[in-house]
Amino acid sequence: MYNSSTQSSPPPRDAGKYIRIGIVALIAIVIFVLTSNQAVVLYMNWQEFGTIFTKPLYFSLISAVVLASITLIRVNVKNRSSMSWYGLNVVLTFFKRGSNYSVTETVPSFKDYKLSVPNFIIWQITKVVLFGAFFTNLMFGFAVAYMLDGHDLGINSMWKIFSLPFVTPPTDPSYAATHVVPMIPSLTILVPPILAVIGLRLVLYVGLHNIVGLVTRYLQDAAKGKPKFLDYVATIEAIIGIGIIWAGVNMFFTDQIDYNTKYAIGGTLAAGFALIAFYFIDKFKSRVIILPSKRDIYIRVITLIVIALIAGSIMMVNNSIADARKIEFLGPYKAEQIGVNRYLGQLDQISVVPNDVKLSSVPVGDIPNYVAQNNDLLSKVRVWDWDAAFAKLKPEIGLIPYVDFENNDILRFNNTLYWTASMKPILPSSVTAENQWYNQHLVYTHVDNGFLTLNAQNGTIVDSSKFFQQRMIYYGEGGLFSDTWAAYPQNRQTSAELNNATYNGSGGIDVKPPISQLFEPNFFLSYPTEPIHIIRYRDVHDRMQLLYPYFQYDLFGKQLDILPVSDGKKTYWLVPLIVGFDTKNIPWSFSNPYLRLVGYALVDIYDGKVTLIKTGDDFFTDMFTSQYGDQFIPIPSWLDKQLRYPEALFNWKVDMFNVYHVTDTSTFIQAKDFYEVPDGLGTYYVEEKPPGFDKPTYVGLLSLELRGSQGRNLAGYMIVQNDVPNLGKMQFYQVPLDSKTKLLGPSAVREALARESDFAQLQTLLRTPRVGDNILYKIGDHDVYFIPVYTAGSGGVVTQLGTIAAVGAAFDGEYYVGLGNTPQQAFATYLAKVSGVAPSNVTVALQLDETTRTNTIKSILTDQKITILTPIALQFPLTFEEGKISFTQQSDLDNTKNLISEFVKNFVQPKNKILLWQENGTVKLGAVTVDDSVPELHYITIGVR
Repeated sequence: MYNSSTQSSPPPRDAGKYIRIGIVALIAIVIFVLTSNQAVVLYMNWQEFGTIFTKPLYFSLISAVVLASITLIRVNVKNRSSMSWYGLNVVLTFFKRGSNYSVTETVPSFKDYKLSVPNFIIWQITKVVLFGAFFTNLMFGFAVAYMLDGHDLGINSMWKIFSLPFVTPPTDPSYAATHVVPMIPSLTILVPPILAVIGLRLVLYVGLHNIVGLVTRYLQDAAKGKPKFLDYVATIEAIIGIGIIWAGVNMFFTDQIDYNTKYAIGGTLAAGFALIAFYFIDKFKSRVIILPSKRDIYIRVITLIVIALIAGSIMMVNNSIADARKIEFLGPYKAEQIGVNRYLGQLDQISVVPNDVKLSSVPVGDIPNYVAQNNDLLSKVRVWDWDAAFAKLKPEIGLIPYVDFENNDILRFNNTLYWTASMKPILPSSVTAENQWYNQHLVYTHVDNGFLTLNAQNGTIVDSSKFFQQRMIYYGEGGLFSDTWAAYPQNRQTSAELNNATYNGSGGIDVKPPISQLFEPNFFLSYPTEPIHIIRYRDVHDRMQLLYPYFQYDLFGKQLDILPVSDGKKTYWLVPLIVGFDTKNIPWSFSNPYLRLVGYALVDIYDGKVTLIKTGDDFFTDMFTSQYGDQFIPIPSWLDKQLRYPEALFNWKVDMFNVYHVTDTSTFIQAKDFYEVPDGLGTYYVEEKPPGFDKPTYVGLLSLELRGSQGRNLAGYMIVQNDVPNLGKMQFYQVPLDSKTKLLGPSAVREALARESDFAQLQTLLRTPRVGDNILYKIGDHDVYFIPVYTAGSGGVVTQLGTIAAVGAAFDGEYYVGLGNTPQQAFATYLAKVSGVAPSNVTVALQLDETTRTNTIKSILTDQKITILTPIALQFPLTFEEGKISFTQQSDLDNTKNLISEFVKNFVQPKNKILLWQENGTVKLGAVTVDDSVPELHYITIGVR
């Protein structure tokens, strides 16, 4: 029975109700946090970068509006149909009426469903707003904005593309230059997205739209017991016919055209138009006939089969004839393929220079003079490769747990090559999980000494401050730079940054609450009222991708290499600006990409400021400068000798040259003169003096072999210049195929070194030596590989240079290998063996005489463009000796050059005039300065006797 306690008990609570409310609230909070965070990021980007950030958004908006409008907007106001609203109406009707109604009542006729005129117009606009984000195409929007400013992208020449498959071109690549090249801007930027959205529109409004109408008509007709199958067949014929016609239209925009393309296009269009014709016939018949007859079905199937057989038979016959008459049939089209791809690879700008390889001996008595005459290049031979340099630089990090190597580059300063390793900050493994956020964002914000430097010519570690006065990196590559952002309270009294560093640069942005708290919720309680300075996009690639997303920062699956450069005070990352386009719609391109160097970006390593430099002259460079002209500066004079042509772009051009240097169509079809890069070989950036150059020049060098050749001899080598104004100029030194003297390739040279008896003995002494790079040099009239041999592998803590091998590249049946402690000694030993004398006789004679040493000193000054003055007498009240050195052997040369360079830097520049006089077997170099109206003579002494 009931009692009082039972009667007074409250009803049980609905726990499920509160759970549902909690879930809804949680979802709402998550959505708010996500949307607010994205809004805050956009706001901060706009505040920090201004129009540089908003321009890509503007171009993306233009593309979204234009492409979405082409795809989605319907102009048929009379019918005013909408698949979306029709589908929504069917679903609502189904839920409203349930299963008690018939299909006819539940699924109304799509044909009879219409929106009101205002709703129809509003819906077209709404579709563009809702789905525009799916149609963004940055380059397309950029091109549209460019054309709206009155520029042309070759649209007027586009109509010629529809005639190309039906015209047999001449066997002349210039035909492609006249008819295809003008279309390339439009075919790479405008045509691909337009073809894509038109195809999507056909799928939606021809395919899906008519299929939905067909299904609803069938349901309505079947409910009445009167299905009109012939009418449905006609609709299907129209859909398939239009699809085939569109496929035929797309076949004009192909990367391959040959003698059969016109028949493939003709057969495809004929099949499509045949189906359209059958549609009209069946549509007319369907007024009185319900079912298609077997005869009509056979006619349609046979018609399509006949079209396919006719087109296929013609193509098969052509292929059969072409097997025997390949040059006649395929030659004209291969000529255009060559023409288009030579344009894509800019191969017409590559000079081909015959390289007459000869093996000549030097008289024994002239060998020392010959070495001295070529000492300007021998002293610049790159002896240390990166593996050896890394082994020497790695201990320089010491026991620091919060930095690591990120990248390595070969750089040039003062006409000397250096290996430079750049650092990245990392989180020490000893940091516990609860302290990671604090350390990532507020402590490990930078690298104190971001560069380590090693002389690539003599292997000495150089103080990085000599080249990089600014070495503290806040914007770099990898590590915490790419993983996290950094921050500090704007009004901080003490710094939490590593080693008490205090950032004072202009990089980043000051963010006040509540924006800072929406950006990072941890700031809600830690800094509720204090502004925070936040440094974002610290990885240079991420920063450039955000601000200038038009360029390729990852090329051929590898991140683009960037270099550190310096103006003497500030340090920058030199970022190549390479634009790339797909060429699948360009006739005869065979989908080889369109790549161009627009210029470079200088990114300050301390404050992240980006400055642009223009070097390109293609259509996209014009587009880019039209919008970003105010961001460009002329190439600074200090950068002239630090520039480097991008290795990835150079390698790609060489790959294109390997095939398309062949301009004769018959030779091209026979594929017997194609080149390839030897296995395991990359581009070497070195000081070279190739034939035709009067002084050593900083170049990239890549050797090439004849593809498929069993001898593995070189067909020649390609160089690219890095100095302004010849930046990017390429030359190929080609060995004639019928040359009696061959140019050995890298694999043959290593075999020659391994067979050398002196080297075999040295291997025993050095135990497990490592053979370094094999770089080809032109020393005077001799082609020689210089190969360093190290006493420890790349994994060793201590690496030393065991010997240097000079291996003759010119081969007439015998290998010549010289070993020495310096490039000069190795080259002299090589010359001695070529001359057939004992190397010991030459190395003794190699000791430089007094005259040669004096001339060498003068040549060092001449190379630095120093004017030499030779006074008769000197009288100064004050004289100061700034240095003294002995130059009596070849091994003293590097130290002598270093002393001269230091003296020139401190006392001679910028006047670039020096006094030279000789006293008692010494050469004295002096410079005059004035202090408080008193002239002073500063000089160095070099002993040459």
